[in-house]
Order: sequence, then C-alpha cells, then structure tokens
Amino acid sequence: MDAQSFILGLAFIFPAYVSNATPVVVVRFLARRHPIDFGRVFVDGRRVLGDGKTFEGLFSGTAAGFLTGALIHLYTPWLVSLSQALLLSLGALLGDIAGAFIKRRLGISQGGPAPILDQLGFLVAALTLTYLLSEIPPWLDAYTLLALMLFTALMHVGTNTAAYLLGLKDRWF
Repeated sequence: MDAQSFILGLAFIFPAYVSNATPVVVVRFLARRHPIDFGRVFVDGRRVLGDGKTFEGLFSGTAAGFLTGALIHLYTPWLVSLSQALLLSLGALLGDIAGAFIKRRLGISQGGPAPILDQLGFLVAALTLTYLLSEIPPWLDAYTLLALMLFTALMHVGTNTAAYLLGLKDRWF
C-alpha cells in the first residue's frame, strides 16, 4: 500500500463517512423523531433498536452520503460510481442499525460503548454491501483496507469526542 492508494481509498469510502455522521447532526435539530423500531421490544424484552435509530436519520444520512458520492463522481467518475455511492451510504447506516440491534441483545444501552462494533461496523457493512451488489475497485487491496480500518477506528474516536464537545452527543465515545 502506498499513500496514493490510501488517499484514493479514503475518497472512495467518504460517502459512508458522511452517511454515518449526518444523522447525529440532523436529528439533533428535529422536534420530532420517528424510531425505526416503532418503540417495539424484541423477544428478550429489550427495545429492538432504541430511540437513536430513526427514519429521519436513515433518510438524511443516505441522502447526504449519496450526494457526497455524486459530487465525487462528478469530478472523478472512475473513482466511485453513483450506484457505489448509494450502496456505501445505505450500507453504512444499515451497519449502524445492525450494530444497535446487536448492542441491545447484549444489554448495552443506547449510546453505550461497544468497541470495534461502534468504530468499524458501519464501514464493514458499507463495503460488504457494495462488494455484494456492485464491486470494490481493484486498487483497493487488503493492505489499503486494513489501513483504512485503522484510520477509521482512530478517527471515529476523535470525531465522537468533537461531537461531544460541541454538544451533539451525550458521550465522548
């Protein structure tokens, strides 16, 4: 892996980053939110997902990530296709939703920490969905993916801390 591959990889996955971050900001300013699980509980007696996973977050995050990918595609069409932009954006949020489901089953409350799952679940799901329904660029090799995962984990902690300091999140992790 070289620096150019890392930068290209970062640009390729950027729609997933935007998609994952957008709901935190958008739903903060909404007076009314609609939970994806409609407030229902699972067979274990715990909420399916919790109040933190909303339709507003799902739609705004997917749209923002897709628009970001569309802008990247406009200037560098070989880097990310429109379908990849959509899959990366939607996949990131589906990964986040799946993470919330797993956390509730493990008894971890909304906003509670689940190391690795919190930092990488969205990206793994975004890349998996893109791989299954489209393709991952051939220049995005295993070493670049590992570097992007490490970078993402570290960046996730930093951006969550910043969101906490700005009052957008209740916890720093």
